[in-house]
Amino acid sequence: MKPVDVIIIGGGVGGLTCAMTICSAVNKSWFGKRRVHIIDDGQSDLSKAQLYNAPGVAIGASGTETLEHMRRQVDQYQIATFHQGSVVAAKRAADHWTLHLQDDRIMTSRVIVMATGYKRWELQGLPDPPIRHPRGGKADRIMLEHDGVYRIEDGLYVAGLLGGGSSQFAIAAGIGAQVGVEILSLWAGKRTHVHDVPNPSDTPPV
Repeated sequence: MKPVDVIIIGGGVGGLTCAMTICSAVNKSWFGKRRVHIIDDGQSDLSKAQLYNAPGVAIGASGTETLEHMRRQVDQYQIATFHQGSVVAAKRAADHWTLHLQDDRIMTSRVIVMATGYKRWELQGLPDPPIRHPRGGKADRIMLEHDGVYRIEDGLYVAGLLGGGSSQFAIAAGIGAQVGVEILSLWAGKRTHVHDVPNPSDTPPV
């Protein structure tokens, strides 16, 4: 089984923002034929929200509508693939991770991004268990320790509120975007960013 390039575990704000940031660099010369997979169990807390203070989001939009819109933003890139499911275990090999899903599927990836939210933990096999979230507001909120730019170790990142940010849409999205930029910079071999500009040919992303 050939590993994919990135698997993002979690399809909430952080995970989807990370995915669209990475995918938006698809036309860079150094991007190559890399692919991004997103595994989502459909339990994002955003689905329970109605949004009034989220930048760029229509006033009063439901969380469900916002997640659907974000998925469409990721879906515009042909290199992105969604999978419905829940990851229960991860195992590190020399150059990739093997993920075991609840339904017995197995997937492998060179990089994984944990974006499963800060309320529950059901995954075995990572280097260290979650710790108490310092900005969670409640004693049962969790986070994964990282190096300050959301890397736990080579090939393993944490995004969204699980990275230690306060519970705000913009913060979860920002952490997801930062993780995306960190991964892109690794691939590019230098610090890089992705700025979208008008496309005169109106060619859709690939």
